[in-house]
Amino acid sequence: MRDISVASRYARALELLTAKQTPAGGAALIERLEQTLADLTGVAEVTRPDSRVGMFLASPQVRPDDKRAALQNALKGRVVPNVLVFTDLLLRKKRLNVLDVIVTEFKAIVERAKGLSHATVVSAVPLLPAEVERLHAELEKSTGKKIHLTTSVDPTLMGGAFVRIGDHVVDRSVRTLLNTIANQLSEVSV
Repeated sequence: MRDISVASRYARALELLTAKQTPAGGAALIERLEQTLADLTGVAEVTRPDSRVGMFLASPQVRPDDKRAALQNALKGRVVPNVLVFTDLLLRKKRLNVLDVIVTEFKAIVERAKGLSHATVVSAVPLLPAEVERLHAELEKSTGKKIHLTTSVDPTLMGGAFVRIGDHVVDRSVRTLLNTIANQLSEVSV
C-alpha cells in the first residue's frame, strides 16, 4: 500500500513536469504524456531488479556518482528529457525499486487525460457478445468516457452481475440482493 502511495505521488509529479514542458496543452500534451509513458515503460524494463542494469544500480559497491553517470550515458538521447531527469531523481532518492508501480500509476494518468476508463463486469454466467456490446455502449453513454471493458465470471454470484468503473461499483448480483433482504429481515422485530 505504501508503494502505491509513493508511486502515485511520483507519477503525479511526472505528469506536472510533462505538462509544464508542453505549453500548448490539449492534443500536444496527450502526445507528450504517451511518449513519456512509452519511455518510462522502457526504462522500467531495463532497470528491473533482476536485470544486469538493475543489479548494477542497486549494488552498494558502485558509487552513486558512477551510477548516475552510467544511467545518464545510457538514456541520453534515447528518452525524452523529462524521463531522463525523472529517472535520475528516482536513482538519487533510491526509488527505482518502485518504478514498475510508478509506471502503472502514470499509465492511469495518461488514460484519464485521454478520457479513457477501465470497467470490469463480473457476472454469474458468461455474457453473450450482444450483451457485452449493449453494456459497453450504455457505460460509455452514462459516463461520457471511452470505456475499456473486461468481463469475468463468478458462479458464486448466483445470478445478475456487478460492474466496477474505477472506485464506483454497481452491484446487481443475486447474492448481494439476497444478503440485503436477509439483513433487513433480521432488523425487523415481529
